[in-house]
Amino acid sequence: MDIGTSMTRVALAPDGVVFNEPTSVAIDTRSGAVVEVGYGALDLVARTSRHVVVFRPLAQGATVDFDVTARLVSGLFERVGLSRLSRARVVMSVPSLATAIERRALRQAAIQAGAREVSLIEAPLAAGIGLGLPVQDPVGSAVAVLGGGASEATLLSLGGIVTSATRRQGGSDIDLAIASLARHRYGVVIAPTVIESLKIALGSAKGATRGLSEVVRCRTVDTGDIIEVDIGADLVNVALHDVVHAAVAMIEDSLSGAPPDLSQDVSARGLTLVGGQARMADLAELVAERTGVTVMVADQPDLVIIKGLQLCLEEMSSLHALFRDADR
Repeated sequence: MDIGTSMTRVALAPDGVVFNEPTSVAIDTRSGAVVEVGYGALDLVARTSRHVVVFRPLAQGATVDFDVTARLVSGLFERVGLSRLSRARVVMSVPSLATAIERRALRQAAIQAGAREVSLIEAPLAAGIGLGLPVQDPVGSAVAVLGGGASEATLLSLGGIVTSATRRQGGSDIDLAIASLARHRYGVVIAPTVIESLKIALGSAKGATRGLSEVVRCRTVDTGDIIEVDIGADLVNVALHDVVHAAVAMIEDSLSGAPPDLSQDVSARGLTLVGGQARMADLAELVAERTGVTVMVADQPDLVIIKGLQLCLEEMSSLHALFRDADR
């Protein structure tokens, strides 16, 4: 299970990824029952009775509501066909910046949902395994995980993290910045799904999409009327600038602290970007210019971690040592 701030993925061994939807859960506050998870939960926003409330229990890569997170995990188990009687063995990713309390909360949420055994592995290590990198060998492998709520740049070697730099910032912060700018400039509220499409269509880490625009339907703040507004790439690029450049600086910090021998490995092998924000136009080029190393974007960068977790589940005995630090 890869439970992120924005998206959650679940894979079963050996079936592969069976759930890839938003980290949302709709709960009936009268009975405490889970009504829906993922896209189904989002579809219920403002469309059902007031006692059904939609929650997003993670923020900046951390669990902010333990009870709701436990209910989310329970709903996910039910969605993929696991009951409490299944007593499933679960492998979960956790950000390397997560505190001991956050790690315990995540593990306990899965146990409360019916898991028999829960192992945690730090997201950059899971990403390295999903990429097929030699993370257990005495060579350096550089990976940057750019997620919705948190970003991490790490250098992996001998089954552990040698150097790392982290930020509790990600794609969700860009979404909020776009929404805030649109509200300020045009007096409108834009739906989250529309913001995501604007970010993909118009966003560029180097501002290369200047001059492009998209016409979107949105609601006015004052009257609530539905109107059409032409959103320019300049608005999107202004909104993403700070988050993107903080992520690039984070990657520079991680690489600058690498031991000389491992730095040579990175120079020869390059750095790989994973996570949903790795898809941003011109981001890899910007990182390469700032760091001087070859930068690659993983195929299906948003699924790399969950694929790594599936491999961990299937090869638990040989990869067991990688779980020790994450379980602290």
